[in-house]
Amino acid sequence: MTFSVILPVYKAASFAARAIRSVQEQTLSPHEILIVDDCSPDDTLATVRRLTEDDPRVRVLQTVRNGGPSLARNTGIDHATGDWIAILDADDAYAPTRLENLASLIRNNPALDVVADGLAYYDAGAAVVTGAALGSDGVPAGDIALADYLAHTTADGKSPDWGLLKPVFRRDFLNTRSIRYPVEQRHGEDFTLMLRLLSAGARFRVSPEPLYLYTQREGAVSRRPSEITRTSIAYGALIDAARDASGLPPIAGDPALERLIAKRIEGLARLDDAHFFSVAVRRANIMGLLRRAVRRPGFVLLAGRQSLAALRRRLARRG
Repeated sequence: MTFSVILPVYKAASFAARAIRSVQEQTLSPHEILIVDDCSPDDTLATVRRLTEDDPRVRVLQTVRNGGPSLARNTGIDHATGDWIAILDADDAYAPTRLENLASLIRNNPALDVVADGLAYYDAGAAVVTGAALGSDGVPAGDIALADYLAHTTADGKSPDWGLLKPVFRRDFLNTRSIRYPVEQRHGEDFTLMLRLLSAGARFRVSPEPLYLYTQREGAVSRRPSEITRTSIAYGALIDAARDASGLPPIAGDPALERLIAKRIEGLARLDDAHFFSVAVRRANIMGLLRRAVRRPGFVLLAGRQSLAALRRRLARRG
């Protein structure tokens, strides 16, 4: 069993070393590390070549044009030779035992086509792990079907969204079914790919171990925006991706699956409203708040709840 790790980079010269090093130092060495530069306009390409010049496992590739994470990942998949494909974003990292843990899951379940593990949240400002998603009580013990996956992607703000997971795929399954990341999407591409895989009959399991280190946009400890994360908030794009998914077979025409997609859309819309409210208040964007309230009546209730919660926090600090 061999792993090809694909690491897309774009304007990552100042921080890619952490991600690269985390793969190089895996307790189970990857078969190859494919670093794919998405036509960065800075010195990212030269930097990653310098950082990896002494590692024979590394191949540095470049996309034919700047096309976003999906194109970069697909470029890596097309050049990969390992049995399994693992993805790592340049602003994230692997815990040292990630590949070893996933290999154990695969060996114990040789019929699997896709595996994933939990996320550990990383505060770049404080350089610490601040928490983890999933947990053993929230992960089914057996194979996870399409309906199970969708039930864990409703974006309700209370439970972890499995659309954020970074699954690892059997390369032969991808190739024999011509499945790739959606190049038209720059947000939510992991969710769409998983729907394509599960709709094609992929067998999927999740380990609750939080071994993918996901960099937070704002640190839970430092309370500072991360200077390295390239993750942006684009709920509108995620909603569009979910709407597109509702037309995919076997979702289209299945009332239960269509309801789960609708729940995801509703959950993402609420998260979008909450994010818009916090930004608009900081910027004193009164007209924006009014327009949102007219367009989405439910926004008024959310704004009231958030305002009350902020007032309570302020009073608690004073008291």
